[in-house]
Amino acid sequence: MDNRNDYDQATTVFSPDGRVYQVEYAREAIKRGGLAMAMKFKDGIIFTIDKTMHSKLVEEDDLRKFYRITSSVGAAASGLIADARVLCDILRDISQEEYKRYGEQVDVKYLVNRISRICEIYTRYEGVRPFGTSLIIGGKDSTGYRLYETDPSGVYQERAATAIGTGSEIALPLLEKGYIPEMERSAAQVLICDILKEIISARDPDEISDLEVHIVTDEGFVMIDIDRDRLIKGYPGELCPARPGADDLDAFLDSIGGLSIDLKSALNEHYSSRQALADAKDSDLLKIKGMGPAILKRIRKAQEG
Repeated sequence: MDNRNDYDQATTVFSPDGRVYQVEYAREAIKRGGLAMAMKFKDGIIFTIDKTMHSKLVEEDDLRKFYRITSSVGAAASGLIADARVLCDILRDISQEEYKRYGEQVDVKYLVNRISRICEIYTRYEGVRPFGTSLIIGGKDSTGYRLYETDPSGVYQERAATAIGTGSEIALPLLEKGYIPEMERSAAQVLICDILKEIISARDPDEISDLEVHIVTDEGFVMIDIDRDRLIKGYPGELCPARPGADDLDAFLDSIGGLSIDLKSALNEHYSSRQALADAKDSDLLKIKGMGPAILKRIRKAQEG
């Protein structure tokens, strides 16, 4: 007889066989979430997320499962995206604190360790529940490119490649088989496309609306939209071109100087390109956290130049 219901009412109660069911339920939420995948290559990291839309009325650009933490660190999420957004905001706060204190970008492992400690705390107190999300956090720091996967229990692992969410059971064996350390970017892109084709062929194509790729290198982030139908018909191996203007917003914001990491991340969250930022209304920009009249004036002046 399953006595689970006697032990799954709170995270502070262990079952007789030493399990914490609330943590296991959180992992189940991640398994049912959209696919998130990442791998390191020679000079960067490539992230992939599944942008499944359950209604044609949803604006695609508003569906976010990838978050830029700093100018060189990003996070892909699966599970409860509201929980992921909270954790990524905490990561940004930690990054900003470290930058203000030491004047340099925070190590990726330090970020992962801090956020994992917070996840662990939420597994042992009454009145809270574990975060129902897992993050793939990766980027460049003083030690090179690092990639980590977090768990609702607070455990984290450094990975060369990983996948979470729906389809990860297909992606992980293919990553283990096809991944080569220090592989070139072109080879990483081919492997990603091959894995995505396998996942789509094993699922109902209508379950996957579109796929999004984010690549971080020494030059910063590049975002690429992958057309599902084109992928199904047969990719030549290379990813389709980046969305026009998607990779020049970071460079523009860096050229202004003095903008906080949080503000840059928030602007990248709200606007997909430099042109989209230019078209934005002043009233909308002033609603963004960290934006003030003086900073807005500097941005507008830079746009005129």
